[in-house]
Amino acid sequence: MLLHGFIKLLYDFGNWLYKVAYLHFLWLLFTALGFVIFGITPATTALFAILHSWSERDIDKPTMKHFFSIYKEKFKVSNGLGVVLLLIGGFLYFDISISHDYIQSFYLHSLLLIISSFYIIILLYIFPILSRYNLKFHQYVKQAFLIALAQPLETIAMIISLILLFYFFSYLPIMLFFAGSSIIATPLMWLAKRACVLVEKKQTNE
Repeated sequence: MLLHGFIKLLYDFGNWLYKVAYLHFLWLLFTALGFVIFGITPATTALFAILHSWSERDIDKPTMKHFFSIYKEKFKVSNGLGVVLLLIGGFLYFDISISHDYIQSFYLHSLLLIISSFYIIILLYIFPILSRYNLKFHQYVKQAFLIALAQPLETIAMIISLILLFYFFSYLPIMLFFAGSSIIATPLMWLAKRACVLVEKKQTNE
């Protein structure tokens, strides 16, 4: 019985490793098909959408076909959000650099760092939100921000998971090459989904 359990464990691990490696390959392929610049955000949205469907036990759809359908569906909105977030990130980086090197105001620098922290938190949630909801363009960032604030424990857990994954990949860099995007996205998707479900339950009970 113990041997059977061990064999099943190995089988489940091998099956999971195959699935995340294949999903990572699709992410790389569709990112490249969009010439990286226009492919990375819809490919990342599709990656999170597949992980979300797996968490819902929706495993009947062919992975590549499902990936491509999400890629097409979210192509415009994900690229639009990507441009907006890239501009905001660039603006914040420029302001922090100016503040640090020239203005040297403690209060202004602290304010910019706080705003940058909120920006990073929004980045953690934006792709899970894109994959879970169909909203108007301006509502995605708002929803990501509100859910992050409503569920701080899940947000903190996301940051901790990224730190742990950083050390994991530093010891096993080959895993980053073969399945990096999927492995990184898995805990983020799971925690973001948990945060969304908890917020949805609170709204239902009100």
